[in-house]
Amino acid sequence: MNIHPLFVHFAIGLLVVYSVLEVSAYMWPALRRQSWLFPMKAFLLFVGVLAAFAALFSGGVAEELLGEGDSRARIIELHDPFAKATTILYLILAAAYLVRIFDVKRWGDRIVGTNSFLNSISNFKKRFWYFVLDTWLLPALALFALIGMTVTGALGAAIVYGPDADPFVSFIYHLFWAQ
Repeated sequence: MNIHPLFVHFAIGLLVVYSVLEVSAYMWPALRRQSWLFPMKAFLLFVGVLAAFAALFSGGVAEELLGEGDSRARIIELHDPFAKATTILYLILAAAYLVRIFDVKRWGDRIVGTNSFLNSISNFKKRFWYFVLDTWLLPALALFALIGMTVTGALGAAIVYGPDADPFVSFIYHLFWAQ
């Protein structure tokens, strides 16, 4: 039984909405000041990343169900790395959000204590993740992840419906395979 579509579509929905909110908040500063925005984006991102990992796992199972010599195997060879790269981009964003959440609650400071080595590592980690969260890098990563999601989805549609399913899927497919 192939449960890959269940996890894929759940992850796509959550992570696309997250990316749209992230880019929109960068473009409209008034949106950034809304109190509901950070918890909403964090929820969408965390649950979406969990669903994306479930989709990666179930995608491997679905690939094994195809069997030897299936003509879709070469599309899967491209779909799989795009899916992994997109998941990693969203995972980086989720890690930055986790650092911000734990830092606000000061849990990290309680764990580190007065150990100078752990304190220097913690300070570097905070500076790095705050750089990700508080600069143009955040919406850029969200936009790149959204583009990766779009390409991965188009290749997934090419696997299921064929490379000429619609003009966009055909365009993405022929970007990678000139025929």
